[in-house]
Amino acid sequence: MEFGPGGRIQQLWASDPSAPDDSEEFQFVAPPLMMGEETTEDYFPGTILLGARTHPEDPWIVSRNARAEPISDDEDSSVVAFEYEFSFLEEIRATGKFYEIAGAVPQIAWDVEITNQSRRSIEIGELGFPLALNNVLEGFSATDRGIRDLWNDRVYVHKFFGGAASYLFAQRMTARPPGLAVFPGGDTRWEFFNHVPASLATPFRWEGIPVVYVHSQAAIEREGWAEWFSGHTALVLEPGEQRTYQMRFAPADRHFSDNLNSTLAACGRPALKVFPSAVAPVDVGIAVEVTGATPTRFFTDIEMELETDADEEGGFCFLKPTATGAVRLAFEDTQDRETETHLLFIEPIGELMQKRAEWILKHQVCSDEGPFFKAILAADIATGLPITDPEAFVGPFGIESSLADAMFLAEKNAIYPNQAEIDCVDDYLTEFLEDKLQNPGDGSVGCSLPDSRSVASNYGRPQVYPLVFCLYHSMARVARTFGGTRRDAAAYLKKAARTASAMFSHSNDASFHGTGIPLMSYLPDLIRDLRESGLKPEGDALAKLLDRRDVEMSRRRYPFFADGQWNTIGFEEAFSIARRRGNEEMEERALRCAYAARSLSVDWWWYGSDKRWTEENDGTNPGIFDKGELCLGSTTAANSLMFFKALDRDYSSLPESTMRLAFGGLLGAWALIRADGAASMAFCPDAASKQFGMSGVTGDIGVSLYHYLRGVGAYVLPTRSSGVTTFGCHFETEPVTGKDYFIIRPWDGVGRKVVVRQFGIEVSAEVGQIVEVQVDARKRHAIVLLKNNSDKDLMGHFRVKGMWGNHFEVAGMEMVGENGELKVSVPLPASSTSRTEILVKI
Repeated sequence: MEFGPGGRIQQLWASDPSAPDDSEEFQFVAPPLMMGEETTEDYFPGTILLGARTHPEDPWIVSRNARAEPISDDEDSSVVAFEYEFSFLEEIRATGKFYEIAGAVPQIAWDVEITNQSRRSIEIGELGFPLALNNVLEGFSATDRGIRDLWNDRVYVHKFFGGAASYLFAQRMTARPPGLAVFPGGDTRWEFFNHVPASLATPFRWEGIPVVYVHSQAAIEREGWAEWFSGHTALVLEPGEQRTYQMRFAPADRHFSDNLNSTLAACGRPALKVFPSAVAPVDVGIAVEVTGATPTRFFTDIEMELETDADEEGGFCFLKPTATGAVRLAFEDTQDRETETHLLFIEPIGELMQKRAEWILKHQVCSDEGPFFKAILAADIATGLPITDPEAFVGPFGIESSLADAMFLAEKNAIYPNQAEIDCVDDYLTEFLEDKLQNPGDGSVGCSLPDSRSVASNYGRPQVYPLVFCLYHSMARVARTFGGTRRDAAAYLKKAARTASAMFSHSNDASFHGTGIPLMSYLPDLIRDLRESGLKPEGDALAKLLDRRDVEMSRRRYPFFADGQWNTIGFEEAFSIARRRGNEEMEERALRCAYAARSLSVDWWWYGSDKRWTEENDGTNPGIFDKGELCLGSTTAANSLMFFKALDRDYSSLPESTMRLAFGGLLGAWALIRADGAASMAFCPDAASKQFGMSGVTGDIGVSLYHYLRGVGAYVLPTRSSGVTTFGCHFETEPVTGKDYFIIRPWDGVGRKVVVRQFGIEVSAEVGQIVEVQVDARKRHAIVLLKNNSDKDLMGHFRVKGMWGNHFEVAGMEMVGENGELKVSVPLPASSTSRTEILVKI
């Protein structure tokens, strides 16, 4: 550490603790930057924000350590100490001491001692510690070299505020060590955070400067902010009374293994894990695992039964409430510390999915004659009215939000068909998309509608094209499986192919070739369906275009940097290209860099969420007012699926932290869906931001939900070290007539895929929803329950892969598989469930 004026840390260097001699050192403090009348130096680590008063009716007096005098320590020359000076708070004496704590994990402790040296009581209402770290994404060129330097030299800041378990984790953007963990020590706890308001109003690409608070009542009252989740405290110091607070700094890592949690536990701090996520259906429940502390009592803010356990190594709590909503779970440990986390229980996902579709039809479809007739539009969820303000359509917000919800609605009807919803999408295609947005002559799609009396303009934005071809592709699936559409599947597929081809012809070169494009990972599926539907020329033409793009993108080391700006949209396609081309280095880098941008903080809004805050607001998105961080944005589900796509075969090891980040991100999108089906595009946890709370507009939430519907599955993932982990399903082993059976019951709300890794069983359904799969341990016998969610008779289609043989008896008929995969078709009466038994013929 290097210190400067006021006792602030000017530079903070760390190295990888697992290889201190071989690893590079990394500097974590932000560079000096102007923020209006303030600078980042005003908020360097070592800064103290202190607010106090001597009478309950007096206003709070707030100050910071502008000056500090060094204090020598005669006993230990390695100690660095200061006496701080606070203007207008002469009654308070404050000193700080930095020293090393020896142990398995190298730590630097900072003890701040506050003494009331007056003759009257003083109320401390604000004690905050700003931490301006090196998360400013500026100063680099848009070349490959500049992007490489950006990724290597800057950090993400992940936060968790849960009392004694609180921490702030600065992780390098490459996810390479070292990272920096900052956390409270001793009996200190953090209760609140915000970003410095001035840092949210700068032109810089960053999420701002975080401030962690031990006491925050004065900050809330002074700024007029809404109360945060954990409440706000103040402390009264009597004359001569003193109080000591501690903050610690330690190197940590969070890549394939969660070294951050183990670092916190090794430092004697409580550390938390949740399964399957901090957001889960109420009928599934959430398990919370504690290490680093021994809980003595778990409790919640609403009455429910808890299944708990504790020993010297940690504890466990399983929550399964009877009602949906947010739950504050807290526990006390043997050191009398209190830790808390905030979890969210949602309705069963299938029910939420259908309520979302109903809300779209009721509130987001414009039925008035005019430029938006039959359009599905973004809505204000407070009023329940569609957003028709022309300003919202000057930029891409209006059209892309519209396409996102239409795309979700179409895909939902491939799983839960509803004729009124299918008709709504067909109306949308005819009356809005094909009449206003897409040129029938060349397939180009405009992303802005500046004049409601005209047609769309600006055809060079590549991001709009996949929204359209995925929408058509979903309608093709509806036409093929359920029917009820105004065109046949081939007609929709031709439209999808025309749109995809137009994207390659009309997109702006810099935007198209500089980064991955959202939803492009589904283009190979469209090519496959074109070929299988007799449209081979269209499929082959697209395949050539895609292959050329794959080659171009593979040449770039960091193909996820759009238009000179950092964001998370490029990882999805970069990962898919790497897998298609067998480029393991690019695949690993895309996954590692993507997941460095998401958090394992055990609060429902942060857990597994991508960061979303650097997008330059063009003024057309009515949900963005400043640079306050937006959690659970549209890329969160997409990037979560990268992990699941890597589960297409058995693994030698399962990286736990990556798995938990994927689980959290995929389920997190459903936290944005209200019980009545209204939806927000994101959640902002920063009380200093004008965006605090749920976003008031639907925005691009449809993209997240579409990714979930296309990619989710029920997974059973065994490991040697931690037993069996599941996602999207209930799993159990039961003896039946002397044989052990694996039983999988999906709860993912989709029921299209069941995967049992390391056992080699996969079941996928094209028509019908998988309700249950039973497989005997010798893989000679299986039972599949398939449900028809529609109100008319269908022919169900599913595939079973991995049974112990290639000759089968299915419903009394002999069948032969192809390379171990069996294709089964069964009648599905309307609104019913069929049971299909499969026997392997020896």
